[in-house]
Amino acid sequence: MEIYRVGLFYCINNSMLSFKEYLEEEYLEERVLSIGLNPSHEKHRETHRGHIHDMIHHAYKSIGGYGGHASGSKKESDAIHDDISHSVIKAVKRNGKLSSVNLYKKKHGRKSIASATDGTAQGKKDFMKTKLEDHEHKRAWGEVSGKVASIHKKLGTPDIPSKKAGKLLGKKIKPHADGVHYDRKLGDKMHTKKMVGHPKESA
Repeated sequence: MEIYRVGLFYCINNSMLSFKEYLEEEYLEERVLSIGLNPSHEKHRETHRGHIHDMIHHAYKSIGGYGGHASGSKKESDAIHDDISHSVIKAVKRNGKLSSVNLYKKKHGRKSIASATDGTAQGKKDFMKTKLEDHEHKRAWGEVSGKVASIHKKLGTPDIPSKKAGKLLGKKIKPHADGVHYDRKLGDKMHTKKMVGHPKESA
């Protein structure tokens, strides 16, 4: 990438940008996007829609698909696009490309509903950093299982008792004897989950 300054403007790969545009756009090594929180970032919802969709699709492929839908199905694709359209999105952008992405719904604070990386070591670090910040600032909660549950355990994110899970979700669950895990239906299958984080129960 070729970058040089001409007066008050920056020339980047033969494109002239103002200093503000240079700071806001594609060319910083690292940038955090807060789509749905920062109005100036809203344009990135559509700019990166395809990339976010593909990242989520690949992240959930190993467990059979996203949102209880078969991996690669139209229902899965539609569900991903619907969540991209209606969620708060925290994404890390490096050299013009997304390295990690987290989707949240505004429910009892912020409920984390999807997470994905670009598969690189840096993307995984960016994902961990976002999750750690969510825990340290007590600003999010979510349902987890498998590798993501293990990550939250390492980060020290607190478990939420299963007796609260049904109330927070507004859905039927089958609590396990450990008081943390529970089963609930996603799509047409039952899945074992647990809840972690910092919900705002009065929200």
